[in-house]
Amino acid sequence: MRAIHAVLTSLVLAAACVPATVSAQDYKVVSTLQGAGPAQALAVDAQARRLYAGRQGGVDVFDIDSGSKTGSAAVDGNVGGLALAPDLRRGYATSVDRSSVVIFDLDTLAVVKTVSSGGKQPRELEYDPRAGAVYVSNAGDGRLAVIDAKSGAAKGSLALGGRLRQASADGRGNLFVADEARDLLHVVDTASLTSLGVISVWPGKAPTALVNDVKERRIYVATGNSKMVVVDPDPGQMLSVVDTEGTGAAGIAIQYAPARLVRLFMPNADGTLDVVQNAKLTATLEASVPKAAGGTAAAFDEKTGRAFVAGPNGIQVICK
Repeated sequence: MRAIHAVLTSLVLAAACVPATVSAQDYKVVSTLQGAGPAQALAVDAQARRLYAGRQGGVDVFDIDSGSKTGSAAVDGNVGGLALAPDLRRGYATSVDRSSVVIFDLDTLAVVKTVSSGGKQPRELEYDPRAGAVYVSNAGDGRLAVIDAKSGAAKGSLALGGRLRQASADGRGNLFVADEARDLLHVVDTASLTSLGVISVWPGKAPTALVNDVKERRIYVATGNSKMVVVDPDPGQMLSVVDTEGTGAAGIAIQYAPARLVRLFMPNADGTLDVVQNAKLTATLEASVPKAAGGTAAAFDEKTGRAFVAGPNGIQVICK
C-alpha cells in the first residue's frame, strides 16, 4: 500500500509543476527522492526520463516521472562528477579518491571500463559530442584530461594549474573550465588541446560551477562568494553580476524558457537555493529558498519544469 501511495503522490506532484510562463514567484520542495546516500552529482537524461545521482560507492538511477529508484551502477570510491552520452548509451562517473573514471552502460548500468582520470582528485566531467570526448577536471593537480567517449582511451591532457572544477563545451571547439583557486575560467581549444587564455570572474571568487547558453552566447558562473557572474565568451568579458543570498560553494542548473528567458538554479553549501532569472539578457535574483539544499549538485528536467538539488535528507524536487 505504501508503494502505491508513493507512486500516486509522485504523479500528482509532477502535474503540480507549472510551466515556466506562470508568474508565481514561490518555489517549494514538493518531494524528496531517497537513494543509498547523499547525492554529490546529478544528471538528467530527459529522453529516457532518468535522473542519475552520484554518491559514495555508486550512481543511483531514478525514474523522473514516478520518482522511483530503478537501479544503481557500482563505483569504487566517492563520485564527484557525472556525464551522460545518451547517443553512445554510456555514462561516466569520477571516483575522486581513486583518481579514476568509471564508464557504465546506461541501459544495464553495468560497469564497462574503469580508466585513469589522468590526474589527481577528478571532479566534474563534460561530454562533448562534437569532439567525441569526455573532459575530466582534476582538482588536485590542475590537469585537464581527455578521454575518448567510445573506447575510454586517453586522448591527452593539459596542465592548466589551479583547482579545476566544472567545464562546459560551446559546440564551436571551445571548452571553458572553472578554476576555483584562481577566480577565473580557462579557455581551451579542444582540437589542439591548447590554452587560448583565461577570463576573470571578478568580482566573483572561487567559481565552482558554470553553464553555457550557446544560443545566446552567455556563460553563467556560480561562485563561492554569493555572486553569479554572467560572461560573454566571445570578447571574454564579464557582462553583469547578480548578488545571491546563499553562501559557500554553489552548483548550477539551467532552465530554458520562452521569450529568451532562462533560469539558473543554484544550490549553495549553506543549504540555500538561489534562483536567478535572465529575462531578455537582464539577470536578476528571482527567489531564494532557505533549507532546500544540502550540497551543490543540481539538475533540471525541461519536460516537467522540475529542478533537482542535493538535499539534507535526499534529492529535493523543486517546483514553482
